[in-house]
Amino acid sequence: MSYNKVEALREKSDAEKLILSNDYIAARTKLKKAQQLFPSLDHITPMLTVCEILSASTNIIPGYETDYYWVLQLMPSSAFTDITCQYQKLVSLLQPIKYKFPATELALKLLQEAYSVLSDKKKRVAFDIKRGTSWVNYETFESNPEKDSNGEKVNGNTNNINIQESGSGSGSSSSDVISEGYKGQDTDINSGSHEQKQDFYNFDTYRTPECFELRDIWAVHCNLTQPCIGGRYGQVCNKSGGEAEITWLKPIPVTEGERRWFDAGLPVACGSFCLDTEKSGTVGLKGVFSYKCSWDSGITEELYEIYPKKGEVWAVYDNFDLDEWSYNPDIIKECSYKLVEIITDYSIYNGVECGQLVKVNGFKSVYERQTGEGSNLHIGPRDLYMLAHNVPAYRFTGGEIYGVNDGMFELDQLALKNLDDEPNNQPMVEEKDPDLLVLTPNPNPNSQGSVLGPNWAANDFTTGQVWATYSGKDLMPRQYVLINNMISSSGFSATVLEPETVFDVEASWKSRNLPIVCGMFRAKEVKVNLDISQFSHLVNCFKSTSNFIYKIFPTKGEIWAVYRNWKLQWNRVNYDNCKCWVVEILSDFSDGEKMMVARLVEVKGCLTFFQRMQGEDGFEMVRGFSKREMLCFSHRIPAFRVPGIGGHGIPESSWHLEPNALPPNGN
Repeated sequence: MSYNKVEALREKSDAEKLILSNDYIAARTKLKKAQQLFPSLDHITPMLTVCEILSASTNIIPGYETDYYWVLQLMPSSAFTDITCQYQKLVSLLQPIKYKFPATELALKLLQEAYSVLSDKKKRVAFDIKRGTSWVNYETFESNPEKDSNGEKVNGNTNNINIQESGSGSGSSSSDVISEGYKGQDTDINSGSHEQKQDFYNFDTYRTPECFELRDIWAVHCNLTQPCIGGRYGQVCNKSGGEAEITWLKPIPVTEGERRWFDAGLPVACGSFCLDTEKSGTVGLKGVFSYKCSWDSGITEELYEIYPKKGEVWAVYDNFDLDEWSYNPDIIKECSYKLVEIITDYSIYNGVECGQLVKVNGFKSVYERQTGEGSNLHIGPRDLYMLAHNVPAYRFTGGEIYGVNDGMFELDQLALKNLDDEPNNQPMVEEKDPDLLVLTPNPNPNSQGSVLGPNWAANDFTTGQVWATYSGKDLMPRQYVLINNMISSSGFSATVLEPETVFDVEASWKSRNLPIVCGMFRAKEVKVNLDISQFSHLVNCFKSTSNFIYKIFPTKGEIWAVYRNWKLQWNRVNYDNCKCWVVEILSDFSDGEKMMVARLVEVKGCLTFFQRMQGEDGFEMVRGFSKREMLCFSHRIPAFRVPGIGGHGIPESSWHLEPNALPPNGN
C-alpha cells in the first residue's frame, strides 16, 4: 500500500506539471491514475474538479469565449436555485486547495465568471442565445449523420438535437445522469437497429465516443449477447475513433450458490470484479455500452466493487431463487422484472433498501414510486444477484413536460427492452408470522470500503431502529437500544431494550445479572444518550404489532460468539472468566427445530479472518442449539466475506470479523 501511495504521489506531481503547461486533459488522466493507485490520496476529488473546470473552459462560445454551463457542470435546463447550489458546492470543494494545487485560483475565477452570467436573468438569456446559435451546426458530437445526395442531413430535426445541452462532454456515471438532464430529440441508438423514442431525455448524449476515457468502466447494454461481448462490464484500455480496446471484468462469486450461478453463465451485475486478462478485444462503441459505471476500489487493489447506490434505478428479478436458477439457468429466459429506486447505499452487512416503481399512464418510459403498503423492498446480502442491471434514469424536478412531477423518473428504453411494460407491483416479501413485522435496516454506505469495520454516519440512523451497542466490562455489543432521535451531530437519544423472560431459566439467569442477547425484548423507561462511536451494528429483528415486543435471534449467515462449556448454573464469577467460540449460523431459528451452527477458527496468521473448523475426519464441526440453549450466545460479531482474498493465501470462504466485537477470550 505504501508503494502505491508513492506511485500515486508521483502521478500527482506529473499532473501538476501538465497543468502548468495547460494540458488539463492529460493532467486529469494522471490524477485518475493516482486515484486508482491510492483512493484515499489527500484532496484527489477537488484536484480532479480543477482539471474538469479548466478543460471545460476551453470550449469556446463566440462572444463569451467560455461555455459557462460546462464550467459549472450543469445542464442549460437547470433552475436558478440549481446554479447557486452548484456554484457554492464547487467553490467549497476547491477552497481548501486554493494555494496547494496549481491553477485552482484560475478555476475559482472561472466559477465566479460563470455564476455572474448564469445567475443574472438578462445575462443568461443573452448567453443562451449566443450559445445556441454557435452550437447549432457543430457536428463533433454526432455519429455519422445521414445525408442525402446533396450533402444535406436527411432528418430535418437533427440540427435541433440541442447539442448545447449535452452537459460536460466527459462520460458520466449512471448516478450522474440521474441528477442531470435535457430535452433531446429522438435518436437512433443501438447500432441503428431500432429507433428508441424517449419522452424527454436523450440518454445517447452520454454515450458518444468523446465520453469514453482510458480506464473508465462501462456497462454493456443488458440485452446484448454478441460474441464480441465478454462480460457485463468492460474497462477502456485504448481508444481510436469510434472503437476501443476493452478488457472485460470477471465477477468474483463468494457463496457456493453464487459460484454455481457464475458457472452456469448467468449475468452478474453486482459484487466484486477483477479484470479478466484472457478476455479483451476491440469493440465498436456505438450501440454496445449503456453507461459509465460508478465503482469503488476493493479490499485488494486489483478488485472493483460495483454495488447499487442511493438514487439509482435498478431492475430486479421477480420470484428470484438463486439455488434453483443456478441449477436450471433456462428459467432466467422467462423471468420477469421489477423496477426499483435505490433508497439506501448498499451495505455488505445489511444489503440495500429499495422502493418499487410503476409506469405513469400516458408516457413511454416515465415511472414513479409505488405508494401504499408493500411498496418497499429489502434485498439482503445473500440475495445480491437478484439485482439484474442498472437502468440509466433521469430524475424530473417538476415542470419539464406536462404531466410529470418532482421525483418521477424517465428510464432509458434500451435498458427496458426485455422488461415487462407493466412490472408486477406485488411486493417481494417472505412469509412471516402475521403478528410480526420486520424492521427494515438502514444500511451503512461506507461499510463495504472499510477493512476494520463500519464507520457510521448520522444519516445511517432513523427513529425506531434497533441497534446493538458496546457495553459491559469487556465492551462487547450485547446491549440493544431503540433509537429515539438525534441530539447532536454525533449523539443520539435511545431507549434501552430489556429482556422479557419467557422460561424460568431465563428469569434465573437475569436475576444473577447475567446478559441476555437472544429472545424477547421490550422498550421500557430507561433512556440513554449515546455517542455514534458506541454503536456496533443494526439489529435484524421482528416487532410485534400488538404488544411492542422485539424478537431477536441469530439468523442464517450471521457470525456469533457463544460461551464455551456453558452451564445454566453459572454465577457472575463463572461468566467473567468464561471463554468463547466463534460460530457461523447455518439455519434460521424456529420453535420446532434446532438452529444449526458451524464452528469457526482463526486463519493462521490472520487475527480477524476466520474459517470453518474441520475435525480429523475432514467433516466440519457442526451442532444444533435448541430454544432453551439460547442463553449460551454471547453476542453477534459483524462480519463479511472478502472476494478475491484467495490470491493472498487466505481461503475464499473465510469471514472477516469486526475486531472490536471479537471476544477477548475467544477460541
